[in-house]
Amino acid sequence: MDYTEQELIQRAKQGEEAALEQIFRQHLDSAIRLAYLVTRNWATAEDAVQEAFVQAFRSLHSFQDHRPFKPWFTRIVINKAKRTKGRLDRGHLPYEIEEENRHSAYVPESSTLEKEGLKQLFQAINTLDENHRLPLLLKYVSELKEAEIAEALQIPLSTVKSRLYTARQRLRRDMANLEGGGRDELR
Repeated sequence: MDYTEQELIQRAKQGEEAALEQIFRQHLDSAIRLAYLVTRNWATAEDAVQEAFVQAFRSLHSFQDHRPFKPWFTRIVINKAKRTKGRLDRGHLPYEIEEENRHSAYVPESSTLEKEGLKQLFQAINTLDENHRLPLLLKYVSELKEAEIAEALQIPLSTVKSRLYTARQRLRRDMANLEGGGRDELR
């Protein structure tokens, strides 16, 4: 049976294991991707997400039912990812661009160019400071709305909009400087 998010949360608050498992399954992939974008390391991201789920489930009783779950949980994931990264001090690692067809001998030229464009885009994103990088990633990778980003980062909506604008302008400038740029990636 499919439950609304609020029904699912209520069931989880009552200790129903199936509801907790469904919440876990619904948010696991996006949480790991987000934690990876913060930590830039898959193992560190997985550790952070595990800690985030433990904290979220322990704190579920304090979750306000009328609020959306994703921004609340996103804030926990971000905080755990930052702490885990700092604690493990793994240093700055570049984003990894996974190749879908690693073992194929033939990679179409358009696919190669697209992957190169993504690589350049993520390199440019890595040059942004955290105040501008994080809102950008939350919007375009985690697909949060600007109001949800504001809630997750606990900053005013106007600050989110300003940081997104500044981040996009910097990326456009940086991508324009690269041959074959990827200026249109963030439209």
